[in-house]
Parts: sequence; structure tokens; C-alpha cells
Amino acid sequence: MDRVVVVGSLNMDINFSVPHIPTVGETIIATGMSLHRGGKGANQAVAIARLGGNVEMIGAVGNDENGTLIIEGLKEEKVGIEGLMVKEGTPTGTAIISVAENGDNNIIVHSGANYQLGKEDIDKNIELIKSARYCVLQLEIPYEVVKYTIDICYENDVKVIFNPAPAVTNIDVDMLSRVEYFLPNESELNIIAGKTVTEENILETCREIIGKGCRNVIVTLGERGSLWVTESEHKYFEALKVNAVDTTAAGDSFIGAFTFMLARGNDTAEAIKFATRAAAVTVTRKGAQDSLPVLAEVL
Repeated sequence: MDRVVVVGSLNMDINFSVPHIPTVGETIIATGMSLHRGGKGANQAVAIARLGGNVEMIGAVGNDENGTLIIEGLKEEKVGIEGLMVKEGTPTGTAIISVAENGDNNIIVHSGANYQLGKEDIDKNIELIKSARYCVLQLEIPYEVVKYTIDICYENDVKVIFNPAPAVTNIDVDMLSRVEYFLPNESELNIIAGKTVTEENILETCREIIGKGCRNVIVTLGERGSLWVTESEHKYFEALKVNAVDTTAAGDSFIGAFTFMLARGNDTAEAIKFATRAAAVTVTRKGAQDSLPVLAEVL
């Protein structure tokens, strides 16, 4: 199996169970609270490892209790931590997640050590990146570090899988041209495109991104499945109908499972179908990394 390197965020998640997602100015009472290891980067790395993949994590935590717990968790999951750094004078990243009774969520992130990850840290781990076949990135670390890493991957024939979350409106065109797989969700695509994306214009919107040089766009659409677009074709994939209790990490589960299948040598369509099943398992359980499935569950 090909090696994967994930360059991204590591957080401690504070989850609140709530009757519904609060509106502006509304105060509600949580029915429960729990702590979970999270961060988009770490979630995606654990998703790959739990399925049996060969994955290394590059990122940063603070010199605190949460950082220690996160490192211990990655070791337990058999995620390589050679590229993990402990930053002094800043806390480990933290996310506050509200999870409603119907499974909807919203998330507030304090970046902490994640935003102390610099280009020099990428340089220290350049051999680790070069040793991989795929590199997975998100946007919970500094944008310039993401761009710098993508340039290194391009120069060394490492295929980039880019999850633009949280979304920004000014993604560099040159950077997109160096991305093999671009994987936003529906709301992220709205922000990136600078317009409301509908069923009528979503294909056109994805083709605009393809026109900037990206080879594959895969948009996850929640309960409506996903859409895969290339320069010459497109295909919809249906979601599985399950009883969703928490959608936290559903996208991370999808991306991790998708990457795992590519690293096993499967084609894009097979990888999307497998990732759809993995995400379906994830939303039936609470938490971020706690909800990620092992291979037997997906099969």
C-alpha cells in the first residue's frame, strides 16, 4: 500500500449535546458534554490508519495536557508521528462543537498551536513528504504553509488531496492547478465560488474550478451523496440512508476512506463508493475520531 502523509490540524474537541443549533442571541441548555480528540488533519489521518492504511501526520500541538492526550491517541491508532511538533507558549488547538438532536452541528475553532506550524517545519519533514504517494491537506493551518506544501508535493510528484475547510474566497489559481483532488462540501463550495450554488449551477461551478487546472472536484452533499467532476465527465453518487446522530467528522471520514482506497490502488469511482459507506457509519455515532470506522465495519 502507498504511504500517505497528512499535513494539518490537531485539536481537542469539546462537544455539547443540544436540542437544536442556537440562533443569534439565543441561549440554550446543553444536555451533555464530552471531550474527544479531533482536528480535521488528525481526524483524516486516524480515518486512514483505522482502515489499515500507512499514514504519517505532520502538524503541531501545544506543550500541555491536551497535546499529550492527542499524541498518545495517534500512537494508539498507529498514525506515524515523526512529523509531529510540540510548540512552547501556545495551547493545543481547541474546537467547541454543538451537536443537535437531529445530528446537525456547528463548530468554533481556536487554532492554537496549529497556527504556529511554519514553512520551516515543512522543510524539516520534506523527506517524509517525498516518501508519500498522496498528501492530504486542509485549511486549519496557515494558508501560506498549505500553499508551500502543495508546491513541494508538485515538485516531487506527490499527489495532493485538498479539503478546503474552513473555506476561503481567495484560493490561489496556481495552487489549484497543482491539486489532484479538490474536496469541498456544499457550504464550502458556496464560499469558494462566491455565490449560492444550486442543483442547477453546481456542475458549472465545479467546471470553473476544473478550468483553473484542478483535475478532479468531488463535492460532498450530505444526505444527497456526492458529485465527482472532471474536465470531460461527471457522476453523482447516492448517500446511504442511515439514522444520523452526529455529523461531526463525516467529511473527514469520507476523505480518509477515499484516500485509503486510492493508496490501495483503487480507481476514483471505487474510492468514492467506499468513502460513502465509511461516512455513513460515522454519522451513526457520536464524536469525531471516536466515530471513525474500521475496515470490517465499512465492508
